[in-house]
Amino acid sequence: MNCTTIKGLCAKHTNLTEEDIKILETMALQIPHTSEMTGTDIFIDAPLKDGIDAIVLAWACPGNQSLYGHSVVGELALATSEPAVYRTLKTGETCRNVRGVSQEGIPIAQTVVAIRNTTQDVIGTLIMERDISEELRQEEQVEFLTQTAERLSNTLMYLSMTGSQFENWVGNGIFVLNKHSKITYVNKKASEIYQQYHGFEALGHDFLFTMFNCSTLNELLENLKNPAEFCILNKSYLFESYPLVTYGDLSGCVISFRDITDLRKKEQELSAKSTVIREIHHRVKNNLQNVAALLRLQMRRSDLDVVKAEFSASINRIISIAMVHDVFACQNCDSVDLKELSQRILSSLLESSMSPDQSIMAQVEGQNLHLPSFQAVPLALVINELLTNSFKHGVRFLEKGVIIVSITEQGEDIVLTVSDNGPDPTKPFDQVKQRRLGLQIVDSLVKEQLGGDSRMERIDGMTIATVSFPKHSSEGELWANYPY
Repeated sequence: MNCTTIKGLCAKHTNLTEEDIKILETMALQIPHTSEMTGTDIFIDAPLKDGIDAIVLAWACPGNQSLYGHSVVGELALATSEPAVYRTLKTGETCRNVRGVSQEGIPIAQTVVAIRNTTQDVIGTLIMERDISEELRQEEQVEFLTQTAERLSNTLMYLSMTGSQFENWVGNGIFVLNKHSKITYVNKKASEIYQQYHGFEALGHDFLFTMFNCSTLNELLENLKNPAEFCILNKSYLFESYPLVTYGDLSGCVISFRDITDLRKKEQELSAKSTVIREIHHRVKNNLQNVAALLRLQMRRSDLDVVKAEFSASINRIISIAMVHDVFACQNCDSVDLKELSQRILSSLLESSMSPDQSIMAQVEGQNLHLPSFQAVPLALVINELLTNSFKHGVRFLEKGVIIVSITEQGEDIVLTVSDNGPDPTKPFDQVKQRRLGLQIVDSLVKEQLGGDSRMERIDGMTIATVSFPKHSSEGELWANYPY
């Protein structure tokens, strides 16, 4: 991003201060990463001097897959054509999935988040636009199917009785059978498949009962009441059946099928990609473990305890991140069980931090909650820092120590606590004196990357560190709470 361009546009078209412009410049440097992660176009707009319209200061797109054929930096975003931007600039409220049309005529969904300065004034907007052409197409198709479903039985029975031509009904193959299981109607696609499979015309003959392992019409309907997949001539087809009822009696059925060969191939490709992604996580984990091993070798070259302590802290942080990638490498979904992750980190620190003459009761309790990848890595670091703090400053000199990690879901928030029976249980916790690097890291990660809060206190003889953050937060939402 060209910060000179942003500064020039702001100076010419807006009333923003130098401090406000610096905030927007900092944000502009980060939107390319957000664009790549979300696969969407990301913009930063700032209000014009008239207080109504806005100007585009920065733009980022994922590779070459943009909704726009040219750069829109420097163009005006009029309130009449960008109502969501205007509303957010005026009210500071977040506008989500506002539908519209891009300058290129592509239907889009727009999410707009306010950018605020240190005094909480709205100085600009962060905008995400995504292509919803496919969503609209699917909605139209669902609407069409909903309107026509109730007429399906009568229409197909009419076709069967009159012999009307209905060659390419919704792109599927269609067979209509009478109550004696004879084919009374077949469209072009179904006729071609039947001819290729049997070598003769379909009309008047029995349906493919041998394929479905059934001998009566009722049995066929029972077997195909749910979609069933079959392979015919090296292609995959999905079959469904629909009973035809006349005056309360079964008079026949409709067999619909569609070619899903390409779908199965794409699923295989996705499975292969998933395997590649898991392999990447595995290699990242191995690389992080190699880095930790190198740091251990370097640590052994020093005789200073303070140096070894810093090396050890860095190694534990790296291992915590490696554990997240280890979880991803062992599963198909892009989420992590918070309880399992906490247990892994606790077990690792327990093994490396507990002295031989100590007895420490350490456990993880609470709910099994799954976190997306963008929350898992910073939270792993937070858990590592809090547990390291408990081992190092809480139970270090105790013969019998207690460390408990608790995970709960409270409304819209996830709350994680780390408790230990550290020294001076009756002495109030001094937040100022305890501002060590580890706790500074915790505060920074919780606020900036998890959009939450953290605190530390002593209750009933236990030192308790509490971290809370929204469970439904997304990467886009965190920008609204990003501290400048």
